[in-house]
Amino acid sequence: MTRTLAVSFLVYCLVPGPAHAAKGFEFANGDRVVLLGNTLIEREQRYGYWETLLTSRYPDRNIQFRNLGWSGDTVFGEAWAEFDTPEVGFRRRKEHVLALKPTVIMLGYGLNESFEGEAGLPRFLKGLDQLLESLAPAKARIILLSPPRHEDLGRPLPDPTEHNKNLRLYTRALRQVAAKRAYAFVDLYDTMTPAAGHKPRVLTDDGIHLTAYGYWKSAFTLEYQLGISPAGWAVEVNAHGRVKSGSPKVSKIETAALSFQVTDQVLPVPPAPGRSPRGAAQTAWPRELRVRGLAKGRYTLRIDGKPIRTESAEQWAIGVELKQGPEFGQAEKLRQAIILKNRLYFHRWRPANDTYLFGFRKQEQGQNAKEIPQFDPLVAKQESFIARLRLPAGHKYELVKKESAE
Repeated sequence: MTRTLAVSFLVYCLVPGPAHAAKGFEFANGDRVVLLGNTLIEREQRYGYWETLLTSRYPDRNIQFRNLGWSGDTVFGEAWAEFDTPEVGFRRRKEHVLALKPTVIMLGYGLNESFEGEAGLPRFLKGLDQLLESLAPAKARIILLSPPRHEDLGRPLPDPTEHNKNLRLYTRALRQVAAKRAYAFVDLYDTMTPAAGHKPRVLTDDGIHLTAYGYWKSAFTLEYQLGISPAGWAVEVNAHGRVKSGSPKVSKIETAALSFQVTDQVLPVPPAPGRSPRGAAQTAWPRELRVRGLAKGRYTLRIDGKPIRTESAEQWAIGVELKQGPEFGQAEKLRQAIILKNRLYFHRWRPANDTYLFGFRKQEQGQNAKEIPQFDPLVAKQESFIARLRLPAGHKYELVKKESAE
């Protein structure tokens, strides 16, 4: 740089404009969270965006997640029945959930039942009540999720107009149950519906099952409706000679060659997945760096020595949104670790050949059932890795004038 700057840092946190849709749902240290439901829940473990967001928002807390979603399941436990009756499936599901000793249960039902229309609503509500009562011994805090809206992806896929009327009915009923029982409620129907005048972005692969982008996008809905504080991030650097810090933490300030260390309070949400709709971006809680007092010219931001963004001094003074950097890389690494943990646990609780291992054909391969608990240490090892990855690391930020950056 051509001159020495007296630098002060003002770090402030972005906060949402509108009030949260729900009173804040607090996840506590030591919570054991069970995700239970249909395909909406089961496929989340394939992408991990929900769990990554909830894990990263509490870096100082050990929160364990166990995904027990089963595609095609209903409140009646029909998928869990396998070759038995729904009554057996209902009991099997209850016993499995209670054995995990959950402190939080996130329930995602209603989509499959909604195909029965308004006539099927009383039966659904009765089944939901029975399910909730069966899980009551856990004394867990409950989160009810509504089914997402049925997207219209054009013909030859079905026109979803009538189905969406039913989904709206079931969403309203779930909201009323949550209010009556003082449960948290997340509305994936209305909040995932495009606003009037806005071009819709495709969130599903067939109209009803979320894509990777659909799970990434709905993670923000989950955060907002549970009242969880967003990961706001903004750093302003000026030349007034004062130092103020908040979140994120700024330290190791050097003014002769402008540099400083930034340690996030929480990791950002991982970047939008590949093959996201054109123009998709994380716009809910941007990360903005503003640098004032730079001499005229173009400056490159380096983080840990790697060039991230080059802008004019004027643009740095206005502010630059950061959409890449090691923090995003760490968040994505955390997501991949969560996906692997969930895959290992899936093989632990729902092995592909469980009929031969535990069911009516166990006389053929039942002797191999002793190998299934061998997944436990693998899951535990991955949990330890996740615990390390959820902690933000400090990174060195430098503003280098373009001539010296080349």
